[in-house]
Amino acid sequence: MRITSITAFSYKAKYNHGVYTMSGGRTSDGQPSLVIQIRTDSGISGWAENAPLGSDYLPSSYTGEIAALKELGPKIIGLDPRAPAAIGAVMDRAMMSGMAAKSVIDLACWDILGKSVGLPTHVLLGGCLSQELPAFAVVGFAEIPTAIQKTKDELDKGVTALQLKVGDDPLVDASRVRAIREVLPESVEVWADANGSWNLEQALIFARALGQDITIALEQPCRSLSDCAEVGRRTGLPIILDECVFTMADITTAHAAGITGVNIKLSRVGGLTKARILRDAAVGLEMMVTVDDTWGCALTTAQNLQLAASTRPDRLRAVDCFAEWTNPLIAEIPRMRANGRIVPTSLPGNGFGAVNVEVLEPLFHIHPE
Repeated sequence: MRITSITAFSYKAKYNHGVYTMSGGRTSDGQPSLVIQIRTDSGISGWAENAPLGSDYLPSSYTGEIAALKELGPKIIGLDPRAPAAIGAVMDRAMMSGMAAKSVIDLACWDILGKSVGLPTHVLLGGCLSQELPAFAVVGFAEIPTAIQKTKDELDKGVTALQLKVGDDPLVDASRVRAIREVLPESVEVWADANGSWNLEQALIFARALGQDITIALEQPCRSLSDCAEVGRRTGLPIILDECVFTMADITTAHAAGITGVNIKLSRVGGLTKARILRDAAVGLEMMVTVDDTWGCALTTAQNLQLAASTRPDRLRAVDCFAEWTNPLIAEIPRMRANGRIVPTSLPGNGFGAVNVEVLEPLFHIHPE
């Protein structure tokens, strides 16, 4: 089997609840999503999706990843997509950056591999270790009454895991997090995410203001791994890393520094092939794993579910199911149930139905010269 062509599409993955908010005044009502189709000489096609979260979140942007895809695509024409690691090695030799572009290529190759053998990707990753996966929702910046109402709305949907955005004024953030935690049942998993916006002093102020009677995990409080680890050492709060983890070296350094969890975004690390390695290392080191990505909708959700389903349930914190809070759906996928959990499908490949190309805008086509 050989890759014969790559077609890139786009659409806007819109936020369902108005404006999505993060620290530092970053807001969004949606992001342009990059969707690719890889065709093969056997007639099997693979699809994948990723949407960078603007240009001020990671060293990645929509226009930059399109440029990377145009450069990487010709390098893999004629190769066997059923060998994602081999495809990845070719891409890494050709380009040091372009992680999201590499990710969609890698994910489309996994989709082809699964379809070629008639198995879901999560089976190829080691098997379905959990029949029901906990989905998490995000509560952004807002005045306390509004944030509490948003929290209750999510509880009414059945959500049992919540990520609370912080990272601006640590005193204001601590008051909001306390108020939210106090209205939640103890059974609901809660953690605060600063997206690396605080310095060490601000993170320590937040922890002190939060108080000793409320314990939550804190995700990426500071930009550097060392400062995040210092927050955990001084406060005793469990620390999750996200934006500063890219490689195996980062995982092992984090564990040695006392970090207890990691958020693995497929597009941040270059795709499912590398994400699986990092996930397995984290689980082997007894760390908690959150499966996530930067943005997207249906295909991004389906891709996340493959990694989450093959993760030990006692080490899986939660999985980001973008289709619960973005639109439009470009393919049928599993949806969150009333208990806040989602059941992975047994469809071959990455687990989605036929892609509705009518809602996609064609961008470019890569084929043999």
